[in-house]
Amino acid sequence: MSARILTNTPISGESPEVHFGEHFKQSLWVEFVDNAYEKWNGCFECEYPKSFHEVLLDKENKTALVVSSGVGYLIDIENRKLLCKTEDQPAIESAVSTTNPDYLIAGTYCSVYVFDNEKLVKEVEAYELVDGIYFKIQVDRKVIGDLVSIDNPFDFHLDFEFDLDTFELIVDKSKIQEKYDTERKLKEIEKDSVTKKNIFRRLIDKIKKVCC
Repeated sequence: MSARILTNTPISGESPEVHFGEHFKQSLWVEFVDNAYEKWNGCFECEYPKSFHEVLLDKENKTALVVSSGVGYLIDIENRKLLCKTEDQPAIESAVSTTNPDYLIAGTYCSVYVFDNEKLVKEVEAYELVDGIYFKIQVDRKVIGDLVSIDNPFDFHLDFEFDLDTFELIVDKSKIQEKYDTERKLKEIEKDSVTKKNIFRRLIDKIKKVCC
């Protein structure tokens, strides 16, 4: 099985089509191929074309998670049907598939969706100051990524781990401290540089006055 987002609208009649919803102003088309090598196209609402779009397959390639304009659709590829769908808010901003355990994981600005090949297993709410969860890769039985926090005083993302056994979101505090120290040093260097430039400028001004 396979699934891929199409860059162009497919020619009508070439392959079977399934519309997951009605009356779309704009659409996202995904081409699916099942285990019998039969091709079909799925059409999904795409309200915001420039937002996050993705398609992921489970380990057995029987189920796909399609993300269109931040909305998640869990699709049974063989039976061409919708298993579940997320709300449009909060919008999904990242997604990754995992093995051992086998999940499809999606992150919104404030929560995490955990899907298996049949259903939404759990929605995990992050603490209230989280403002973006971005998954990257799986390492052992955890998914690594970074998040945006409203109370973060500096312009960088915070490293985190998502435990696939406990569904716990863990922020790496040592990395926060490391980045805090680096940011502080950079600010001190920048401040020192500005101070030296000001001193040099004042010396030039004094020399000019003496010469005049």
